[in-house]
Amino acid sequence: MNLQPLAIDEIPIGAPLLWQIYDRNGYALFARGETIVNHQQLAALAVDGLLRDVDALPGNEPAAAWIEFKDRPPVELFPPAGIKPQVGERVQLRLLGRDIQACYYAHLIGYIMGQSILVTTPVLAGQRIAMADGERLELRMLTGNNIYIFQSEVLRVCVSPSHYLHLRYPERIQMQKLRNACRTRVRIAAKLTDDQGELEIAQIIDLSPDGAQVVIPKPVGAKGHHVRLSFQADVDELSAPLALDGLIQHTRPAPPGHEWGPGMLEYGIAFTDLGNEDKLWLKCLVYRHIAEGGLI
Repeated sequence: MNLQPLAIDEIPIGAPLLWQIYDRNGYALFARGETIVNHQQLAALAVDGLLRDVDALPGNEPAAAWIEFKDRPPVELFPPAGIKPQVGERVQLRLLGRDIQACYYAHLIGYIMGQSILVTTPVLAGQRIAMADGERLELRMLTGNNIYIFQSEVLRVCVSPSHYLHLRYPERIQMQKLRNACRTRVRIAAKLTDDQGELEIAQIIDLSPDGAQVVIPKPVGAKGHHVRLSFQADVDELSAPLALDGLIQHTRPAPPGHEWGPGMLEYGIAFTDLGNEDKLWLKCLVYRHIAEGGLI
């Protein structure tokens, strides 16, 4: 994402937007394809400055999260220099030779340098995914501060002493460095408490270590008001309840035709006074979703 300043007179009226519009904190205000009826919709928001993602102009955006590295040249051998992937790290796999190229999740068992990478057999809804020797895959791993992607194939499907896969060792990998303040698309059920103690059910749709964007059915305050966002953080087998204080950065009606139902509102919240444990949970949660393809 490449956010650049946007003047209010550059925004088309009555025509679908060619780019998404953000506020100065990086929270999405208007989606690409949304139509703005008049400049009055933007007047209050433009006071603090508006930004647009120039990488998302037609012809610049990736067709899907899985091909965002396609034009990047291979950068180094596996494993990356100075990085030792740990046993149990989460691996995302996409099966390339099937009509429906679904994504599945496995865990790293280990690797034999120059020969193969060993991962657990993916499981979905309690059932192991049937795979065959020679099946082509694309893999994504979040290791260190980078996301690595490479293509491979199944050398052997093993069932003893447990179900696992031998994958061809990649000759080259591609890399994307994580930004300091990463954001990711999520769908997390939450509760939002306003500064009067009133509680509303909410859904987090965008999360970063510094803030969140939520959808909620009724107003809970104006810009600058204090709120508390409570939700369950789940990272693999670990789970913890989080209750995070924050300030409302913006609010607006959810765009027409959205998936959350009529009359919903979107709120941008910047977290305040985060403890070290909260910061760690947020980073783990964000990085997990990024590794699953949720990078914005």
